[in-house]
Amino acid sequence: MKAKRDAGLVFLAAFLLLSRSAGAQSPPDASVDLRDADSLLRVAVPRTLKNRQEAMAYTYQIDYRNRNFTERGKPLVDYSARYEVIFVGGLPYRRLTEENRKPLAAQQAAEEESRYERAFEERGRMSIDQKRDYLNRPWNVDFPLPQLAGLFANRIVGDDAVDGRAAIVVESVPRADVQPVGEEELRALHKQVKLWIDREDLIVSRIEATLVADDAAMKKGTRARIEFVRKDGVYLPAESDVRFETMDGSRLLKGETEERNRDFHKFRVDVRLLTPPETAGDGHPAQ
Repeated sequence: MKAKRDAGLVFLAAFLLLSRSAGAQSPPDASVDLRDADSLLRVAVPRTLKNRQEAMAYTYQIDYRNRNFTERGKPLVDYSARYEVIFVGGLPYRRLTEENRKPLAAQQAAEEESRYERAFEERGRMSIDQKRDYLNRPWNVDFPLPQLAGLFANRIVGDDAVDGRAAIVVESVPRADVQPVGEEELRALHKQVKLWIDREDLIVSRIEATLVADDAAMKKGTRARIEFVRKDGVYLPAESDVRFETMDGSRLLKGETEERNRDFHKFRVDVRLLTPPETAGDGHPAQ
């Protein structure tokens, strides 16, 4: 079961983080033309990355499910789990509490407790710089928000509502006339992105990305989505899903991975102490 669980987790985590590269922060009174996608993104992207930092101060529960299928749709794996995101040594930590709708067996519970204790000890020895490095670790794939302005053709495609709030929908398509510099930019161009930007706060409230080329283990057509809920002025990740295709040896494997988050509570931690000003907008993982 562990191998099945880990495979699904890899594919979900691959898409759930915003890009770790942060642009310059927009001043509070930055002018923006709500009819122009590039003008809108120049304000919305920095605000969204800053919001990710503020969201780090919340604990919550995660209901997770991963299903895998053959190319013809035959079920192979149906795995579910429940986690709680807590803070250990000032860093977010994802702690397993249930598997397949059942409390952990004695051995699993002992292993999870050992993992927690190791994390507590390791983080207790970490310096501030080491904690910053931990928070800024790159993941396999991310949403390339900072690259949208330079590498993508952006256009407003309509209006919508997210959680009852008015949003402007922006579609970003990789430009064919740009030459990527480095692996991060190259992989950014493997995606087509759609953003729902809250009209009042100018923060992304929903984001979708679709692979337009094979990327790492995932095949063209893989799609990821995150939807946020506004709480105390902060946008928190309420639900997310990935619909993916990958090769398992010589056969094509299809999968669906979902997370539903709930019970958000603010934790008294100053994440700013862990994040230097020049990277204040970075996305941070909870593991």
